[in-house]
Amino acid sequence: MRHWYRIGWLLAFALLAAGCNRDGFSKSDLEITNVCLKVKGIVAYEYIPEASQIAFNRGRKEFRAGTDTMSDYFLLRMSDVPRENGQVFTGYLQWTTDDDIVTRSNLSFKVERIGDDGTVWLWCAAQKITVVIKLLN
Repeated sequence: MRHWYRIGWLLAFALLAAGCNRDGFSKSDLEITNVCLKVKGIVAYEYIPEASQIAFNRGRKEFRAGTDTMSDYFLLRMSDVPRENGQVFTGYLQWTTDDDIVTRSNLSFKVERIGDDGTVWLWCAAQKITVVIKLLN
């Protein structure tokens, strides 16, 4: 009887582990509806409309989101404007932490999805970075 008890726990643990996606773009990331930056699964910046601003410059292929005081922000410069699912492009990303400004160059982003409202979900597998931006007109 003890043997079945152990198998039950192992099965439950395996199912839980299968639901966690630590190495890739998570389906739950597609449920993010706000502009957001996640690094290794941790939210580094989330857009709050009442206290933040967003901007997109199509000509410069640049997206910015930040608090009204710009004390917290992220900036994404892209080699190309996202146009279709599966598209891959390089980018430069800069964001604030509690005590630093972090920059990453030559990141490879894949367009995971483009919504009808211009929301774009991007994934950088090498750095495990999820970026949700909004392409404004």
